[in-house]
Amino acid sequence: MAIVRAEVIAKARGAFRKGESASRFIQDMRAKGLGYRRSDMLADWRSVNQLETKKNLLQYVRKDRYPTVKNIAAVTWNMSKEYMYVVKVKSRISPEEPIVERMVNIQRDVPLTPAMIEAQVKMEWVGWEKYKEEEIVEILPFTAARKVME
Repeated sequence: MAIVRAEVIAKARGAFRKGESASRFIQDMRAKGLGYRRSDMLADWRSVNQLETKKNLLQYVRKDRYPTVKNIAAVTWNMSKEYMYVVKVKSRISPEEPIVERMVNIQRDVPLTPAMIEAQVKMEWVGWEKYKEEEIVEILPFTAARKVME
């Protein structure tokens, strides 16, 4: 069930971007044998809708302000913490090397300001570096999500 649900959520992003309706999407998934309880499928659709419409909004929040409900996507997924922040980090190994861009997730039980998110990335970066020390070029808070009960 969990694998089917993860696959449906991944496909929901593409369907949402194409402008497909929730009903049409659910019918298509059931026809492919990827169906589960309709209320859960609709909740997943709404969560994807929230993430897609509110992505990139965190980068416009002032560094010293907490994001508001308008900037945070409400999701019903089972996350380990209440808040999840997606951060775009640009780094490089040395000045001659090209800049590498990666997305990093920060999960916390309390809301964070963009400045606090950047500080968390810098603090935890040493643990994330795999083989060589990397220089952080840019940290851009990207998207915020909050776990809500249905």
